[in-house]
Amino acid sequence: MKPAQVNKLYAKLTPHEQAALAVEAASRHDESAIDAILAHVERKHYLAPHTEYTRRIHALTTLVGQYGIEYWKIRTLMLLACDYAEQGNQESEAPALRFLAKAVALEAAIVEVCNLLKVDATAIKTMAGCPDDSVKLGELQKADAELVKQYADMFTGLIQG
Repeated sequence: MKPAQVNKLYAKLTPHEQAALAVEAASRHDESAIDAILAHVERKHYLAPHTEYTRRIHALTTLVGQYGIEYWKIRTLMLLACDYAEQGNQESEAPALRFLAKAVALEAAIVEVCNLLKVDATAIKTMAGCPDDSVKLGELQKADAELVKQYADMFTGLIQG
């Protein structure tokens, strides 16, 4: 089939089929095929929420996900270390305390970043499926300023990035 005939067929494909062919063309570094496909993708005009709103909502959703991942990762590792320590493995006590320090710092960081962003930290925690236990953790141990900074930098990087 001649290139002109193939190009005419692109218009008859569904958007999903066009996208699949575009990915295949991109994997081959075939820019002319990508251009031909794009030329036949139907154009639409949309009304959409303000771009700043859209960017911020996506960034906050990313923050929710990252916070949840960090929260459950630290909690799992801390509980495993505590379980080993309870079974008599004395070497597990130090890692359990390090994970506790990370949990306290994570809580302090999310509150700090949410205050900076003027977002309710409890809402972020709820969306992430995490309980709001910062008060309990704060009673156990004071947050390590360097760990708080690391987590806060990571969280603000998600928002600004």
